[in-house]
Amino acid sequence: MNKLLAAFITCVGMVTAPVAMAADFPAKNIQFIIPVSPGGGFDTYVRAVAPILERHLPQSVNIVPTNIPAAGGARGAAQVYRAKPDGYTIGIFNIPGMLVPQIRGDSDLQYDLKKMTWLGSFGQDGYGVGVPTASPYKTVADLKALGRPVKFTASGPSSTAYSATMIATDMLGIKREIISGYKGSNDYVLAVIRGDGDAVIGPLPVMEKFVESGELRIIGTFEEKSSVPGAQNAIEMGQPDLSKLSVGRLVAGPPDLPPEVAKTLSESLMAAMQDPAMATWSKESGIAVEPGDAAAAKGILEGQFNFYERYSKYLGPAN
Repeated sequence: MNKLLAAFITCVGMVTAPVAMAADFPAKNIQFIIPVSPGGGFDTYVRAVAPILERHLPQSVNIVPTNIPAAGGARGAAQVYRAKPDGYTIGIFNIPGMLVPQIRGDSDLQYDLKKMTWLGSFGQDGYGVGVPTASPYKTVADLKALGRPVKFTASGPSSTAYSATMIATDMLGIKREIISGYKGSNDYVLAVIRGDGDAVIGPLPVMEKFVESGELRIIGTFEEKSSVPGAQNAIEMGQPDLSKLSVGRLVAGPPDLPPEVAKTLSESLMAAMQDPAMATWSKESGIAVEPGDAAAAKGILEGQFNFYERYSKYLGPAN
């Protein structure tokens, strides 16, 4: 009889524990992992939203931004993936930066994006084509008419910048020569400005910094409606699918988060991104925020998987 009673109590405990945990959540500080070094775009988003998110959680706890750089973000992503599914560890993800290694089949990858619990999205940044300000090329058609391979600068063959250049030039019918090996996006944009190449394909926010300094001109954006006056958009270039080349900033927790905990985190994050304080920060910093809920984040992820799987031959060798 005692054994039956003990088993009953254990079963009741197993059933009620997650409910109690959801009702009390959060009861301690939440670690918000940033899988890159301090100072970059992803770091900036998390540090801006953290104090606002604290105000929208049902209990008063701290959001603790934690930078875990290394391996192109894979180390930080793996830490979120392996975390206990209790809601106290979440992270920001660069999509497709962390998606391409998974499609490519990198052997040392320790996360599976398809199993994560997606919570929200800060939005997506489009890609575009830029040339030095003094360049004679005014349109993408001018590049196609060169009569020789167009020299594009990019980071290494395993990078998303390199893959994006391969995919976009194929879609646009541009013969290419890729000058690669630059460390990051700022480096390969600076490379084309100093004359290493004819043009560069990269995220618009990165290139816009150099437009403002008068060193670069954007001649095309891979958006459905161009955000750059005078630059052709993806539809005008005859390739609407180019708009799928983008950089998404998504937020996720580990696999198997209890639904009520995931709901609390997702709704609180959405409220924080829609808070007037976040709008003020966005306006003053010039950094766009397009709040998206958990469903939007999942949709972006699935769309990016579908797009890059179609072009898997351009994703570079697996590590």
